[in-house]
Parts: sequence; C-alpha cells; structure tokens
Amino acid sequence: MHFKRILAINALMLIYCGIFMMIPAITDMVTQKMIFNSFTISACITISIGLFLHLLYPKDTEPLRPKEMFLTTTLMWLLYASVAAIPFYLPPHNISLSDAFFEAMSGLTGTGSTIFTNLKNETAGTLLWRSLSQWLGGIGIIVVAIIVLPTLKIGGMQLFATESTSLTERINPTMRQSIRDILIYFCLLSVVCMLLLWWSGMSFFDAVNHSMTALSTGGFSTHDKSIMYFKNPATIWILIFAMILGALPLVLGPYLFKRRWEIIRQNVQIKTFFKTLILGCILLIPVVGLQNLQQIIFQVTSILTTTGFVIAPYSSWGVYATTVLLFLTACGSCTGSTSGGIKSFRFTIIGQVLITKMKSLIKPFGVFVPSYGTKVIDEEIVSGVLFFLSLFILTFVLSTLAL
Repeated sequence: MHFKRILAINALMLIYCGIFMMIPAITDMVTQKMIFNSFTISACITISIGLFLHLLYPKDTEPLRPKEMFLTTTLMWLLYASVAAIPFYLPPHNISLSDAFFEAMSGLTGTGSTIFTNLKNETAGTLLWRSLSQWLGGIGIIVVAIIVLPTLKIGGMQLFATESTSLTERINPTMRQSIRDILIYFCLLSVVCMLLLWWSGMSFFDAVNHSMTALSTGGFSTHDKSIMYFKNPATIWILIFAMILGALPLVLGPYLFKRRWEIIRQNVQIKTFFKTLILGCILLIPVVGLQNLQQIIFQVTSILTTTGFVIAPYSSWGVYATTVLLFLTACGSCTGSTSGGIKSFRFTIIGQVLITKMKSLIKPFGVFVPSYGTKVIDEEIVSGVLFFLSLFILTFVLSTLAL
C-alpha cells in the first residue's frame, strides 16, 4: 500500500476545496463587509494543509491499484467533509462540531438533510457554501461512479464501465477527455438552469443556489419552506427538468454535444427511469387528485431523483402516498448520475435475471440468457448486484434499528 501516493492525491483535493471556499468568502466580504470571515479562515487552513502534504509527498504518476483507489476515495470523502465543516463550526455559527460535520457530509453526499432551521438569518456565504458543497459532491459522485467503482467491481459496475466506455470511446479516445467533456456539460447545464430560474422570477442569488442543488440532486434550499416559497409555475417546471437532467447518466453529455439522440433513446436504464417516474405519478393521482398534477410530478421527481425538494406537505397525502414515495426513494435514478438510491441500472439487471429464471421454469429445456440491452449479463455482474442490494438492505435495517 503506497500511502504517500494516496496522501499526495488527497493533498491536491484539499487545495481545490480551499480555492472553492474563497467563493463564499468573497460573497461574505461583499454582502457582510467581513474581510476575515469564517470562510477566509477556513480556506487558509485548508490550502495550508493541502500545500504542506503536497510538498511533503509530491504527486506520483504511477496508477493506483484497486485497494489503493478504494482507500483514496474513502479518505477523500472524509477529508473533504472535515474541512468543509470548518466554516460551519467557526463564528458566527453557534453549532457543535458534530452538527457542522453532519451538515458538511449531508451536502457533500447530496443527502439534503440539514441542521439549520432559520436560513434567513444565515449569511449569503453560508447558504452559497451549502449549495456549492452539493454541486462539488455531485461532480465527485460522477467521477467515482465512472472511474473508481467499475475498477473495484462494486455492485455490477463493471457492466456500466463497458456501457459508459462504448458511449464515449468513438468521440473521445481517452478517459481524461471524456471526464473533461462531462464536466463541461455539467457546468453548462448549471449555467443554463441558473439563467432560466432567474428568468422565471427567482432572485439571482436564489437562482445560483437552486441550479446547483437541483442538478446535483442534493435538495438544499435558501429558504426554510424549500420550493414552497416560490409560487411561479414556470419555476417549478424548470426545477423538474433540472432534477431529471441531474438524474440521467452524465456520460451522455458528449453525445448531446454531437446531437446523437439515438444513443439516449437506446439506453436501457433511462427507459426504466422514465417508466418508474410515470408509474409513480399515476399511482398518486387517485389519492392527491388530477388538479394537483404539477405538485405530483414535482414531488415524485424530487423523491425518485433523491433530491429532496418539497413543494407540498406530502405527509398529509396519507399513508398510501407516503409509502409509494418511500419506495421511490429507494429506487433512485440512473447510474452515472448525481442521484442516490439503488439505481434503475441494477433494477433492470435484477428484472432481466428474474424474467430469465421464470422462462427457465416454464420451459425447462430452453436456453435463456439474461441481457442488458445487447450485452449478456454474466454471473459476476449478477453477484455484484445481489451483493450491493443485500448490503443496502442490511444497512437500511441496522440504521433503522439504531435510530
């Protein structure tokens, strides 16, 4: 295990994190007239630690082995959350260290849970850093899903590695160029979404924050009422499309640049995602009512994409509606997107395996092979998906009992 190489990579990530902290620092300098605010101090601390580790352990160009990649990724998330929590812990915030770490980890992972209860009293820099942490976390999730997990063969991701490579290899010859195009695509989506939200009636500051948290499917808002604060229907529809775009595989970005629409239409997990979205809306219409169709579409999209925006007190819709939304939360969206959950990619694989087994029972002498699109699903991928599902359910049960 080459720990020096792992620390060198994490040192660079700390430097980048400190640089991004300067954005809310400048925001508080302008709005609060505070030169030495919590973000300025945090940025100096983070960049100093990163530079120290970078000088101590220069970058090594040798590629990481799977176990080193696993440790690097895990350590990167923990370090990022730790330094991202520093601005929340410093004055003027009067919260504990555990609360600060919770808020930072919630933002980084796009969970959307928050300990802040009176957002109108928070500084503009604080609100911006919450949204920015989700946006940066969304980018991190994309990179991990496309590069790291397929290498580790976690949750059947080796099949997604083949799929994502076939999507980009004819346009970009290297993974670095593919990642570059995906990041450009993600940034362009953020800018377009921000401009559309601003056009729909949001303030510029709200538009910047909500474009980042909608596309990263994180769900942080600048208002305690979340999206219920905004009454313009155009704003709601723009956020719906933004959440859907964030829930689709971002490896499709390079093909969108080339207007290769057939690639999107042929993607299996995208079809599964939209079928699940439509089914969720249909199941809620009899309970909530067709007159509240926009609320239904928005809330189902928010829950299915694991964004967490709230447009209505859906707990008042009854036990049936709440149960449907709970199942949609576990389903999640597409692999290679910023959303959470089990993902339609894995449900598609499990569905194909179950269909194949049923056919084998009906016709014992027939030969049936499960497939994902045009690719055969081998036993290793099925084992990876089943392991992931088992671990997901076990974690869910143990967490429930612990809480």
